[in-house]
Amino acid sequence: MSIPVLHILNEKGAAVVTVGPDEPVAAIARLLVERRIGAVPVVDGAGHLAGLVSERSIVDALARHDAGVERLAARDIMTREVPTATRSEDIHMVARKMTRRHSRHVPILDGGGTLVGLVSIGDIVKLRLEEAETLAREMRAYVMQDGGHASVSPRPFAS
Repeated sequence: MSIPVLHILNEKGAAVVTVGPDEPVAAIARLLVERRIGAVPVVDGAGHLAGLVSERSIVDALARHDAGVERLAARDIMTREVPTATRSEDIHMVARKMTRRHSRHVPILDGGGTLVGLVSIGDIVKLRLEEAETLAREMRAYVMQDGGHASVSPRPFAS
């Protein structure tokens, strides 16, 4: 079953916390903690994606620059080659991109390259759990209805 990214954006909303390229790393770290998010897209003045700063980006910068991390900005530590998707793209394809690129966040872009959302691995897991629960309910309903029972009677377990 094909489910477009738009389904997730409709559920969680399309609002995305973003930062500019000059945002200090310390401010980004505080933002991630305050908002309880794992990454923040970096956008230019026109709203186009320039990169992504994640918790991993900050830890990497800290390991490389130690106390000098305070002088760094988003542009210095952001991942520039970020996997992206569109609202109409199948969520299973997005999950494959995440797996291949070891990315936990995928920015969603419109046809003009403007950021319109962000999908996380948590959003995909939540959707997959909902799918599994729905399938289980449907299977139970099918088995419980007349004519839906098994034609072979169950045998007791051997002891």
